Amino acid sequence: MNRRIRINGKSLFAKLLLGFIVVIFISFAFNVFAYRFFYTQMRDQLIHSSSLGLSKTADGYEKQLGQLDDLLTRYYFDNVVTALQKGNIDSDFPIVNELADDFKSIVGNYNLDLENVFIYFKEKGFVIDKNGYTRAEDMFGKYYVSGTYGADFWAKQFAEDFHFRAFPSAEFRKFRSDIGSQNGRYVPVIVKSRIGSQFYVGALIDAERMFAPVRDPAGNPFYVLSGDGRLLYGTGDRPGELPRLAPDASYMKHGDDYFFYQKGSVSGLTYVAVIPNAALASQLAKMNVLLLSLFALSVLISVAISVLLSVRFKNPVQRIVEALRQMNPAIRHGSSIHEFNVISEGLEQIIETVHRKNTLLQKYGYLDKIKSIQPADHDMQTLVDTRRPFHFIMFHIDYTRDYERLGTEPPLKATYFLEFINLNVTETFPDSVTIQIEKDRILSILFSERDASAELAEKLDYFKRVFDQDKAYYHLTIACQKRLWEPSEFTSAYEAACEMVRRRKLNDETQIVDETGPAETLVVWTAEEERCFAAHLEAGNEGQLHSLLHGLLHRLDKSGATAWQYKQFAGDLISKTLMALMAHKVDTQALRSDSSPFDEIERFVFASQYAAFFERLLSQAAALVREKREARDPIVDFVVGFIEEHYGDDIYQDLIADKLNISTGYLRNYFKEKTGQNLGDYLNEYRIGKAKAMLEQTEDKIQDIAAKVGYQNANSFTRMFRRLTGLTPGEYRRDRIVSPKAASRSEAGF
Repeated sequence: MNRRIRINGKSLFAKLLLGFIVVIFISFAFNVFAYRFFYTQMRDQLIHSSSLGLSKTADGYEKQLGQLDDLLTRYYFDNVVTALQKGNIDSDFPIVNELADDFKSIVGNYNLDLENVFIYFKEKGFVIDKNGYTRAEDMFGKYYVSGTYGADFWAKQFAEDFHFRAFPSAEFRKFRSDIGSQNGRYVPVIVKSRIGSQFYVGALIDAERMFAPVRDPAGNPFYVLSGDGRLLYGTGDRPGELPRLAPDASYMKHGDDYFFYQKGSVSGLTYVAVIPNAALASQLAKMNVLLLSLFALSVLISVAISVLLSVRFKNPVQRIVEALRQMNPAIRHGSSIHEFNVISEGLEQIIETVHRKNTLLQKYGYLDKIKSIQPADHDMQTLVDTRRPFHFIMFHIDYTRDYERLGTEPPLKATYFLEFINLNVTETFPDSVTIQIEKDRILSILFSERDASAELAEKLDYFKRVFDQDKAYYHLTIACQKRLWEPSEFTSAYEAACEMVRRRKLNDETQIVDETGPAETLVVWTAEEERCFAAHLEAGNEGQLHSLLHGLLHRLDKSGATAWQYKQFAGDLISKTLMALMAHKVDTQALRSDSSPFDEIERFVFASQYAAFFERLLSQAAALVREKREARDPIVDFVVGFIEEHYGDDIYQDLIADKLNISTGYLRNYFKEKTGQNLGDYLNEYRIGKAKAMLEQTEDKIQDIAAKVGYQNANSFTRMFRRLTGLTPGEYRRDRIVSPKAASRSEAGF
């Protein structure tokens, strides 16, 4: 049946249609204004993004050149270089090889795109680079040959006054005996001393590698100019002369191109990026067409929708109004009006949403209550039950690497636990609230009018049985003080549970912790042991480090240390090791495997894992120290060998100095400089180390052991033993004698 739409000025249809037309007109006016405004903004933004891109590029190169400046400048303060300058090159090959290895390390490890690093000695006319020693004329006339930078160029640089200078890139023919002749394009860099010197340090940077990131697929030119305006490197054809930039400006338009400038703060180089105006205009034109198309489409769609919605709103609303006037109770049920049913269903969904919101607000309210945060929303306060006593449980989850290999995201992991815990807790305690407060912590608040510790214990035992089935994937700690908390003790219950979590012992099972009170901080290190640790590490004494480590771990095991205390000790030992290595400028990167040492200890659940980790860490650290120090030193080798052979004799420093035909004072200072340890301290530590082995492995009397390791006075031996170990010899021997049962337990732990 055909129906005609009668337009009445006061009808809903007419008012809706008029309203839509007004909205369309306002939208049209706004879009016209916005189009004109954003067109200009887009142009400025494109220019700004180009300037910002050049700035980031320039900063990256300046950081690279600044790092190179720092690396090369340090050789002007290097005693090895000074000694080589004053000495005879024919007799100083160990020093030359050391410098060559240092240069090779810089070229290979610093990501500076270096081809070579060298030192040019003016007076002697020779060069040391990563390949060793050569004459200057051979270096620049045979091994690195360039028509631009011949041997005369490098010799003339001694007369120039500058500290850091980068020269234009040029083609070099590089010759090596093992690979023959190769060509490359390099940027020469020279760093000179500000106070004058008879040598300078130089480098050759691989231009292709260094400037590879700035090669634009679209072919836009990029230039790097030296301080005097010479072209150092370019990726496009350079015009006859670059346009002059106005003061305080970072770009300018010249001809059909935009020129963007950035001057380096370290090198003084000028970086120039050229963007053709056609590229900017093309991007603006595309945006212009897109904006106009969207604008026209939005107007057409708005008009069509306004008419359609006006018609469709009129009849359903009129029927709903009539139904409301008649107060028809069947309006929700069996109605043929779809819009009315949609509205009714929407109201139901709103009610459900409000319920879910209240549930979420309730959890936030309990979280605020637990952490003593005063909620600002009064509605949130009314959702929190503060009148009934409760039991409190905290679940702390540590995921293993096997679980991470399953590929499950962390939020989804905790959801599994949250749903399972909530489902089982509400079976016994219907009014309980279970919330996740952190990525690895879940809390359950179990309201009860009476002490339900028995039911709670059964539930916790059930959790343990279930979770232990998957202990390969996670380690769960359940902290629950089996008491009924008062309504005002939310924060106290939470803080007590946090402390109880730290009482977890080392194993891979689900643990139920009901022991109250904070885990005490164990003092594992004595002051003397810390000093011995630092001294042994500084000297690279791997055996002494392992012996000291085993004693500390034995002390932790005897004291019944918790997993948290083991982790605290491990973090402290790692920090001491890394700080000692960094203090001696030893690269600690070798101590990292797939992750940092601090991340690695997070996964340990057995004392044996800590022991194996510490042995590997200290072995690697000692090896790094020895590598640093083991440029073989004949004096130190003689002293160490003499002490190892004659430690049981009466050894005097004067005696060792006489055998070396040097003064005693010089011997003390030399040994301290090379090993980082006083000669007397080294002798006493070696003797006490031998004494500890005798105390553990023999039944000799203490005075006999004292005599065997060079102490004629047993009291002196006892005082020195106590100073280095914190124990008397008798106490040390008793501490190492354990029952077979304890010994087996100790072996299982380590």
